[in-house]
Amino acid sequence: MISRYKYLDVIFKENSLSQNLRIENSNSILRIFRLISGTINCEDEYKNVLYKFRNNFTTFPFQQNTNLNKKVILNNFPEELKIKDLGEYFRKARDNKKFYDSIEIELLKCLIANHDHRYLEAFFYLYRIIEGISYSIPLMYVSKNKDYNKTYSELQSFFGKDKDGELAFFKRFISETFSREDFYKSNILINLHHIEIEEIRPIYYKIYLEKLKNKVVGEPTENESMEVKFIVFYDFIIEIRNRFFHNAKGAWQSNLESTNLLFPDLFFKPLIDHGINWVSIILFEIIKNDLAKNE
Repeated sequence: MISRYKYLDVIFKENSLSQNLRIENSNSILRIFRLISGTINCEDEYKNVLYKFRNNFTTFPFQQNTNLNKKVILNNFPEELKIKDLGEYFRKARDNKKFYDSIEIELLKCLIANHDHRYLEAFFYLYRIIEGISYSIPLMYVSKNKDYNKTYSELQSFFGKDKDGELAFFKRFISETFSREDFYKSNILINLHHIEIEEIRPIYYKIYLEKLKNKVVGEPTENESMEVKFIVFYDFIIEIRNRFFHNAKGAWQSNLESTNLLFPDLFFKPLIDHGINWVSIILFEIIKNDLAKNE
């Protein structure tokens, strides 16, 4: 862990939570779970600022934790799971340490930037998380199969006929693996009322619609909101990244001009919480799958 940041435990209502999910001497997978479940504090020792992360991104849509209790921790795990079993899993979890260490710092920086209203920076780290998990998570997920023939068949299904890269590979994994889950079937509401400057909402609304390429659910509310499917939101994030961070002229793709994004933080603001929720759900599903296969 980078020495600039120091994790601080929260006070849970039940002592069993504090004993079994203690941050001190913990590993990165537990710290990631505590970050995405909104049950941890973090101090920036350089700036002397304390961050209290309380958004529970393991639920869809995400919720703010008003109480730190057993229900918050166990809500989305199987009903039969006990706190001591969860604590035992995290204590023994040592696989893929390098992967989780890497994702942890990207996630922490994303959450801090989001907290501090630096939404362009938060988007940057969000995209780094997506790229960081796009190959590793599918491989980690199928590696838990005890039937290696099934593992091979699953991996085959994630690869397309063309060599279209890890992001397309990841999308197929998500669609093949989670298509029956409630979160996958759900829609994401992109609300432009989060943009405080009312005059620029029509500009950003038009850009959103253009980059969504007619993949909205139902009729959008002009200059106010639009709904997209869970997997379409992933495509949208990739498209926005490609069109914002690339600036080649004369290409067939229409990149975003800085003249239209005079307030880039506000452009990304309506997307960040949804994006963190999206990647957190996938990370949480991997933790649940790993936990189930280790029982």
